[in-house]
Amino acid sequence: MFNKAVRTIKLTKPALLFCLITAFVMCSGCSQSNSDSPQKVYGADSNYFVGLREIADGNEKEAAALFKKCAEKGSYYAARRSAEELTKLGDVQDRIAACGKLLAKYNDRDAMLIAAREYESDGEYSKIIVMTDDVDVTTDDDELVRIRLDAMFRRNDRRFEDAAYLWYTSRAFSEEMYKLYCNTITEDSQTGNELQDTTVDIKTARKRIINFRIDVNRRSYHTAYGKVPEIKKLTSSTSGVVSLTAQIVSDMGKACLYGSENNLQNARIFNEIAENTENADKGVVYNAWFYAGRLYDKIDNNYSTTVSRLERAMSAAQTDSQYDNALWYLLNCSLRSSTDDTIRVLEKYCSTWHDPAYFDDFFEMLMPLMLSDARWSDFRSVYKMVDGHASDEVTAKFAYIYGRLVQEKLAVPGEPEKEEQEAFTRALSSGTDTYYKVLAAGQLGLDDEATERALCSTEINKNFKQDSDFEQLLTGYAAFGLPEKIYPEWSAVRNGKSIPISLDCAVRLSDFLNKTAGGTDDYYVQSLRIIARTAANSDKPLTKEVLRLLYPCNYSDIVTAMCRKYSISEETLYALIRSESFFDNDIVSSAGAVGLTQLMEFTAGDIAHRLKKDDYSLKDPATNIEFGTYYLANLIKRLDGSVLTAFFSYNAGITRVRRWLQSSAIELGNRKSQPYDLFLETIPYSETREYGRKLVSGSAVYGWLYYGKSIHAVVDEIIR
Repeated sequence: MFNKAVRTIKLTKPALLFCLITAFVMCSGCSQSNSDSPQKVYGADSNYFVGLREIADGNEKEAAALFKKCAEKGSYYAARRSAEELTKLGDVQDRIAACGKLLAKYNDRDAMLIAAREYESDGEYSKIIVMTDDVDVTTDDDELVRIRLDAMFRRNDRRFEDAAYLWYTSRAFSEEMYKLYCNTITEDSQTGNELQDTTVDIKTARKRIINFRIDVNRRSYHTAYGKVPEIKKLTSSTSGVVSLTAQIVSDMGKACLYGSENNLQNARIFNEIAENTENADKGVVYNAWFYAGRLYDKIDNNYSTTVSRLERAMSAAQTDSQYDNALWYLLNCSLRSSTDDTIRVLEKYCSTWHDPAYFDDFFEMLMPLMLSDARWSDFRSVYKMVDGHASDEVTAKFAYIYGRLVQEKLAVPGEPEKEEQEAFTRALSSGTDTYYKVLAAGQLGLDDEATERALCSTEINKNFKQDSDFEQLLTGYAAFGLPEKIYPEWSAVRNGKSIPISLDCAVRLSDFLNKTAGGTDDYYVQSLRIIARTAANSDKPLTKEVLRLLYPCNYSDIVTAMCRKYSISEETLYALIRSESFFDNDIVSSAGAVGLTQLMEFTAGDIAHRLKKDDYSLKDPATNIEFGTYYLANLIKRLDGSVLTAFFSYNAGITRVRRWLQSSAIELGNRKSQPYDLFLETIPYSETREYGRKLVSGSAVYGWLYYGKSIHAVVDEIIR
């Protein structure tokens, strides 16, 4: 099937990859004959893919010839990638010439950055300055701006000082800024008596402002706070040396919030800045009111003052994200006041926010507070109030809990059966959240067909526009045996944005990567991430094929063997691995948990002792899965067969879970037998609540997809 160019490909697993490539090419286009080779399917683009193989084999000259052909005749992305590859080949003059051609053809910021990197490495600073003349230091890519400014510094360009200071003070401080700072600024000899220095010139003032911003960026808040009086003086509208910017105010706010306990005194600083009628910078006004509100919120009995400052910040907001950020803090401030205040603020402002998902974590904090305050009927009020304003996931959550509270006779509406059905039906439309779909499907007693429709429903991206050239590039990597190129290309942000792909393309890529995976590489997790992100913003409804890629049975031989050995259901173990690691064999958490089932070393050591295994590695899939299975089985046994509380104990520890059970029983009316799905919602840690939801829904979907079990049956096994 493959002609000479493809036969030169050298692969670690040639037989397997040969079969995968053959199958992939056969289904890469309905109009193509099954006997077509990748070259016929991909045409001129094949020069790029084969060129990459030539590079891997050390054949630079042959690769360059292939890239040149594709750069001239290939589709947009393959031609562009070929032109980019040429900027890495040959001697300095060859690379500079290739950069010139890349810029001439594409002339955008990505091409400019590639050329700038090459020119910088070659010392071509004058070329950089000319090429980047229209770069905006306040908005363009940080690395590109840093390269331009560094070139200006090296060429003693008189515009450097002003341009660099504008960059340093107009946007969030970055590592690129710090890199330029280290290369271009020498420390002035500060004596600690800066406030007594009345002759500070503009250059010295700028250095001190930048040093202050670096302290905040490095989270040296106490040091930064000590500099706030000087920064205030240097930026004073009456006697200051430099202008006050929104970013400087933001950094002053962080220094005061995290570097001091003088909250009232500090809040007054920002009141003064915001009320300065000479200040025309709306960004400064917004940040001043915002941090005044944050600081008043740290003072007892200042709820009304906090609200007024945050509402003024919302009024001064110049962007949707600024408005939502101030409103988020206002809502969280109301949580600390009372549930009644929170519901009042929610009712007033829920129709005004811009990004519903931004407030999901607020609702996650509100929900257990309402349960602990026995605000049963308010769950109906909240889900009705926010429906159409909050995310579908939030509305579904509050609707489902309300339906269950009615079932448990904790909420007592006039028509309980009607209210139950209405609430569970709304919970079924929960966007991308599988958990409440699964539970609502069980409560409504849906048959298999209706369950599939519910699980396959998702929020359709009505603005999706398919980029066929980009999808051809991605599928070409698969067709030519270059799986290592797929995920980096798919996940890259170019010209400030990522490129979405169709669900059909995601299915092909995800399936290819999954079948390519060897168990100790990154392809399982890459496969899952591609299909998961695409499914969450899909151009069409999902299918069972998509669900199988979203819930794959990776490491099936090991899972089956360990489940038999330790008497655990396979759907439960798959859900555990998927939730803990997303099938990433090499993952290590910030807390030190390792591998597929995320075991801590001390836990693994105890298990190894019990299993009489002296020599082991938690990055060995078989070992990690066995240890995790043993640990979960032991927890289930210790918790009287409760899978759900064993899940929680796996995440948070058995002693803590037993304490939560006691607290939850009180919150839910001191019942002898408390419903575990409601117990989940009373757990005080959002991370553990979400962990439980993922494991319940994952187990249910795995049981339904692969083991012929109904959703209701699996859920009942777990939460009984």
